[in-house]
Amino acid sequence: MIYKIFASLQELQDIVKQYVVINSLDGLESLLFLPNGCNFIVFNRGFEGYTKVHNEDEKYFMPRKYFVSMKTNKVKKFILSDKEGSKSLNFPVILVELTPVGFYKLFNKDAYLLNKKHLELENDIIDRYFKDLYSHNSLGEELKYLDTSLSALNSSQNNSHMPIEDVIDKIINSYHFEVTVESLIKESGCSRSTMERNFKKIIGLTPKNFIYISKFCRTVLACIEKECTFNELEYLYSDNSYMNAVFKKFLGVSPSVISNQVSNSEIRIYQMKRLKD
Repeated sequence: MIYKIFASLQELQDIVKQYVVINSLDGLESLLFLPNGCNFIVFNRGFEGYTKVHNEDEKYFMPRKYFVSMKTNKVKKFILSDKEGSKSLNFPVILVELTPVGFYKLFNKDAYLLNKKHLELENDIIDRYFKDLYSHNSLGEELKYLDTSLSALNSSQNNSHMPIEDVIDKIINSYHFEVTVESLIKESGCSRSTMERNFKKIIGLTPKNFIYISKFCRTVLACIEKECTFNELEYLYSDNSYMNAVFKKFLGVSPSVISNQVSNSEIRIYQMKRLKD
C-alpha cells in the first residue's frame, strides 16, 4: 500500500482523527479523498505537487514546506511530482488528518481561510512544535513526537469543548445526517445567522454543506464496503435517481460504476482505509 494509518493519543481525538504515513508514490494519483469536513496538516519534505478537484482541471499548488491543506466540498486528489526519480525523494511523508474542528482549535484561525488555498505553517509554529520532526530513529518515535507536539500546541490555545461539537455529534450519531438546518436551529436555540457564522468560522463549511457532503461520504462507503443496495442504506436519499445524481455530481459516475472502478483497482478511496489497532 502507498500509505498506512496510525491512531493518535486519546486526548487528541477531538482534534486529530488519525496519522497518515506515505511510504511511496505508487498509485497515489488513483487515490480519491471524499469530502467529509476534515483536512490535513501535511509535513511536506520538499515534494513538488498540487491538489485538484476530481474531474476538474483547476490545480492548487502545495507549499514545499509544512502546510495545512485546503477544505473543500468536492472530491480531491493529491498529485506529487517525481521528476528526478523516487530515489531522490525522502520518505516517509507524514500527514495528520484533522477532525472538522481540528484546524480552528489547533491554530485559532477561521477555517474559511482554507476554502481556496493551502495554508503554509508559520515559522514560529514550526520552530516551537515541529522542528525535530523527521529526525528520529523510527516511525514510532516520530509519531510519539507528533503526539507530544500536537498536545502542546492544543494546550497553548486553552481549548475547551465547544457547542458546535455537540451539534456535529448529533448530526452524525443521532440524526445520521437526516436532519435539516431549520431543525438544528430550533433545537439549539440560536439564530440561522449565528449557526451559519459558527460553522463557516470553525468548520469552514455551511451546516447544509457539512450535512450534504458527510452523508455522501458515508453513502459511498456503505455502497462499496458493505455492498448495500439503495433500500438497505442507513443514510437515505429521497429516491434512487436522486442518489445517482449526487454520485454523478461528485464522482462523474453512478454508484455501480464507482464500485466497479474500486473493485478493479482503477481508483482507491482514502476513507476506505480502516484505522488499524
